Amino acid sequence: MTHTAKQMAPAIGETVQVQLEKFTIPMVVLDVKSSWGAIRLEVEPVSGSGRAWISIDRCLVPTPRNQRR
Repeated sequence: MTHTAKQMAPAIGETVQVQLEKFTIPMVVLDVKSSWGAIRLEVEPVSGSGRAWISIDRCLVPTPRNQRR
C-alpha cells in the first residue's frame, strides 16, 4: 500500500524501529515528507544523538505504546 506524506503525518512523535546495517534502533519520527514520490521520515534515536532523513522502507513495525520506555 502506498502512503502520502499527509497520510503519514500522524506518525510524527511515534517510535519506529529503523534498520541500520545489522542493527535495529528505536527512533522517534520528527517530520514526514514526500521526495520524488517516496516517503521520507526525519528521525532521531530514542537514546543518543543526531537526526537524519531516511526512506520509510528502512522502518520496521512500530513499537507498541505499552512497550516504550
